[in-house]
Order: sequence, then C-alpha cells, then structure tokens
Amino acid sequence: MIDLRAALREKFGFEEFQSGQEEVVKRILSGEDTLAILATGAGKSLTYQLPALLLSGTTVVVSPLIALMKDQLDMLRELGVTEVVALNSTLSEDQEARAIERVRSKSLKIVFVTPEKLEDETFLRLLEAIEVPLFVVDEAHCISQWGHDFRPAYLALGAVIARLGHPTVLALTATATPAVREDILHQLGIPNVKPIVRGFDRPNLIYDVRRAEKESDKLKIVRQLFLNNELEGTGIIYTATIKNALEVQQYLQDELDVPAAVYHSKLQKHDRTSVHNLFMEEHIRAVVATNAFGLGIDKPNIRFVVHYDLPGSVEAYTQEAGRSGRDGLDSRCILIYRMSDTRVQNYFLTGKYPDIEEVQKVFGTLEIFAGQAGGVSMTDLRKILQLPLTKLKVILALLKKGGFIETPSRSKYALTEAARNKREMLLNLANYETKKSYDQSKLAMMLQYAETTSCRRRFILNYFGEGFDRTNCGACDNCRRVRPMHNGKAATESGYRIADVVQHPKFGQGTVERAEKDLVTVLFPSVGYKTLLASAVSRAEAKIA
Repeated sequence: MIDLRAALREKFGFEEFQSGQEEVVKRILSGEDTLAILATGAGKSLTYQLPALLLSGTTVVVSPLIALMKDQLDMLRELGVTEVVALNSTLSEDQEARAIERVRSKSLKIVFVTPEKLEDETFLRLLEAIEVPLFVVDEAHCISQWGHDFRPAYLALGAVIARLGHPTVLALTATATPAVREDILHQLGIPNVKPIVRGFDRPNLIYDVRRAEKESDKLKIVRQLFLNNELEGTGIIYTATIKNALEVQQYLQDELDVPAAVYHSKLQKHDRTSVHNLFMEEHIRAVVATNAFGLGIDKPNIRFVVHYDLPGSVEAYTQEAGRSGRDGLDSRCILIYRMSDTRVQNYFLTGKYPDIEEVQKVFGTLEIFAGQAGGVSMTDLRKILQLPLTKLKVILALLKKGGFIETPSRSKYALTEAARNKREMLLNLANYETKKSYDQSKLAMMLQYAETTSCRRRFILNYFGEGFDRTNCGACDNCRRVRPMHNGKAATESGYRIADVVQHPKFGQGTVERAEKDLVTVLFPSVGYKTLLASAVSRAEAKIA
C-alpha cells in the first residue's frame, strides 16, 4: 500500500492534503472513474499530478487553455519533474515533432493536450500504442452543452476514452450544477460515478451588489468604490464587452489616477503577457478585462473582483468572483448591473446556436468539396460560409458526433463515406432550441441573484445543489443590512428542500434548486430554471435522469 502522505511530501513538499484531494487520489489509484467538483483554489491539479507520478505509463491531461498548460508545466519543472510535455498550437513543427517523439519513447509521465489535438487520427494511434493508465479531463464542464463554457471539441472525448480501452477517467471542474454533473458523466461514458463534491462555500468572500439606473451611473459607482477605499490591494474588473473594458480602464487612469491595464481576446500575445506580468507583480491596481482573463491566474492575494456588467450565468459569475481571496483573507466580490445588461448577454446567446439551414449550408459546402483530397480547412469554411467561428465549431462538432464528417488531418473536415452514400441529413437540432431556452433561464437566474433581498451566499450554494441552513451569513450586503435571527436557521415555508423532485402540469418533472418562503426555483430539463409558487408543483415519485 502506498503511503500517500509520504509521497505528497516527497513529490510536492506538502505536509497535508487539502479538502477532497486525498479521497480523489485514493479513488484513482484504485482504478475508479471519478468526477471531482472542487472549489476554485482547492488544488485540483494535484489530484492528477500525484497519481500520474505514482502510476506506470503516460497520463493524458486534456486542458482547454494553453495558459493553464504552461502554468502546470512551469510548476512541475520547478519541482524537478521533467517527464512532461504539452501539445498545443503554440509549438513549431520541430517542437511538436520532438514532443511526439518523447510520447512515443514511453518515457513521459504526463502529456497535456488540447481537445482539438485528440481529433488528430495519427496522434490517437500513437496513444493507442502506449500505456495510458489515467485520462484526465480538466475544466470538465466544457463537455456539457448545459455548462456555461461549452467547447464543441470536448464532445469527442467519450469516443477517445473508449478507443484507449477505457483507462481510469478523472473529470475535474469547479463549477457544475447537478444537471451539468450528470451530463459530464453521460458524455464521458462513466454514468454511474458518484461525484466527489467539496464545498462551494468560501466564507472569506464578501458578496455585494450595486444597481445602476443609467449606464453612466456604473462609472460613478466605480468612482465611489475607489474613493471610499472600499477596494484594497489589487483586483480584476470584468466587463461584458471590449468597448466597456477600454472605457473603464481609461476612466481609472485619467479620472481616478488608479494604475490599470486592459485585457481582452484581441490583444497581441506579447501585450497579454505584459498585462499578466504587471498584474502578478502588482505594478497596477486593477486589470479591466473581458472573460478572456483569469483562467490559470495563480495569484492568491487578489483582494477584489468587480463585475461592471451582468455575467451570463451564476456559474460564470462564481468562477470569476472566486478568483479573489484564495489566500483565505477577506475579499470583495461586487456586482454592478442594470436591467438592460441582459440584452448584451442575449445577443451573445443568439450567435451561439445553429439553426437547421446553417447546418445544411455547412454540410452542402463539404459535399461540394467532397472530391478535394485531405478535406476542407476551417479557414476556407469560414471564408465561404461567413459564419461566426463559435457557431461553425458547434456545427462541425455536431456533424462529427452524428457520424456525418471526419477529420482526415488537423483542422480539415470531410464527409464520411456513410454520409456521402446516404445524402440526406438526419440531424436532430431540437435539443439546441432547448439549450437556448435553458441558457436564457440561466441568465434569468443571474438576474435573480442580483435582485434577491435574501442571503446571496445561500443563493449561490443552493444553485450548486448545496444546502445552507443559516438565513444570515454575515458577509453579504443583504445579511449585513438585517440583524440575524436568534437561531440563525433558514426556514423553508414552501415545504420543499433542495434536490426534491417535483411535477408541474406544463413543464413536467424537475428538481428543486432553491426553496424560499412560498417560492421554489425548479430546474426542468425541457425549459431550464423556473421560479414558481410552491403550490404550482407537487411531489414526484421518481428521480429525473
């Protein structure tokens, strides 16, 4: 039997595991598939790095972001672990060839890959030829079409796991509602796994919401926050658009004399690196950024995260706000919003989902080029079809999952023989209509968080399926405004508890996500979240799938 504490000390220099880590590591070493939902900053990477170093063979880690891979590689190399490589789009041909050779030599302990790399048939055949004891899916919520950060390339991972002879699977995420958890397990082909969930509650995060009537009022609120010294140290201000990021950064510098930098997806790589370094070294007070900034930021003393616009979901909000206070000290999470913010998020949603005509357009284009050796490149498809990249990627992933197309080489697409012979499309897009209304209901839940007059911490925990039996947390603006009850216990006059299964005459069966006074918020698979009078639902016998 391996002494895990001794291995932890020897490999990483830590005396103790953080909450949930040891349980995950034990499960993996005994060959059990695992879904671990661990709070942001709870040390998710150690749960696969330690087993990878103890198991024979090469562990495959799928990661959606190149920045995350780089952080992991740097950290492992600092610990003296050099039998690791990362395969992603930043490598030159020579670098990739050398990395592939190291994989082939069977000398590596960990290979980090993007999900797109696993669409490469040659690379898949190489993985089939070596020993892969553990297959790790980081940021696993990206596989779920119900998650807040869906990545189409993740849809192929279940088939990859099957091709590799089903090594032990570890799926990791910090943000997954009960519905997303089920979908992750289904997509990866590990349906009967009981997730390990370790508290979403971060007692040191102080939640606060400020409502703006006009757009110009938002800058006034930012002004108050800095001039009243409500924001200490360094932090992040998130905006929904690049335009707002530029405007807020300029306001901080010119009007408030607050050193700040701007970060968004259209910045050149060297500019992104420069902003990252300024922030890490605290040469600036704030980074004003779109959601392109944050994943993989390993800075424990971020003292504040301000959202200048309403995010698209509670998952996105908690992931971004949760980047503050990882050192355990008090940190501010402030949301500024106005009702019209929902328009921007709804605009983003309309660009995400394909309709049947768009899918047929892509299929028809691939049919025209069926005789072209090696398939059609993503770049050419974009030029011909004039579709947004996100939407095109979703369509290609749907077609691939349905067996209509294949990828003969990297980033090239062609019709499969079966699709050429059938010539008619049988793709069902009805679930994308459901997905659209589901995402709109998640936006409504985000607005409900902003508007609630009860405990914000309880709202967040309930959303993720965790109970919180106190009515007053003492650390959100609503709770600080009211005196706590003597016993501090939360009463649910509705008669329902979280995870109760209920029936509605129109929406069918659903699961209770929140219960407060005479209201319940229920997640229905067909329509998403609905807040209803408790009297509008009745108890159901069977649990929903």
